[in-house]
Amino acid sequence: MKKFAVILAASGLTLAACSSDSEPETEAVEEADSAEEAMTDTQDTEDTESDEEGGSVSVDEGIFNVEVTIPASFFNEEEDLKQVAADAEAEDVKEATVNEDGSITYKMSKTQHADMLQEFSNNIDELKNDIPESGDYPSIQAVEASNNYDHFTVQVDQEAYENSFDGIATMTLGISGSYYQVLDGVDVDDYEVTIDIEDAETGEVFDTIVYPEALDEMGEE
Repeated sequence: MKKFAVILAASGLTLAACSSDSEPETEAVEEADSAEEAMTDTQDTEDTESDEEGGSVSVDEGIFNVEVTIPASFFNEEEDLKQVAADAEAEDVKEATVNEDGSITYKMSKTQHADMLQEFSNNIDELKNDIPESGDYPSIQAVEASNNYDHFTVQVDQEAYENSFDGIATMTLGISGSYYQVLDGVDVDDYEVTIDIEDAETGEVFDTIVYPEALDEMGEE
């Protein structure tokens, strides 16, 4: 599962990256967030739960705040988690706490959470457009995605695809879709990303890749 962190870092899809690329909020939104902060000071918040191995994902939605806990398995073992938390707080996240199990809990307003998901969605949409247009993966002609990025269809020239290393592009799609679902609150034991490889000429699906099983299989090799 640590491969998540390596590929995620390579693709540049991190929580801090999403928040740093977002557009400035309007004064109305800023005022709303300020009001949320003031009222939140008087309310009790529920504890975000995680298991002893840092394997659970929690999105705790209060009245005004959202707490997102990313499990330890999504971070590189050599990564400085305190620096990751500090970088997040330097952006739009209200608070980032490193937990004893190696997970990190991010506290933000509902507006910030919605903006973060939208920015991540935009990044994935840009990615699926860039893959066939960049020329780096000649056999891939188009990429389609479901609304919550739990399913991708990659249309390819089958012969060219099977005689190339273009399949590496599907790894980035699988990791990106997985991370989006985690941020959106899908439990770590329930999320799944299916990638169908389709012959563009015949419309036949000749290969299917499922994450996170694909990463587990890689770890066993």
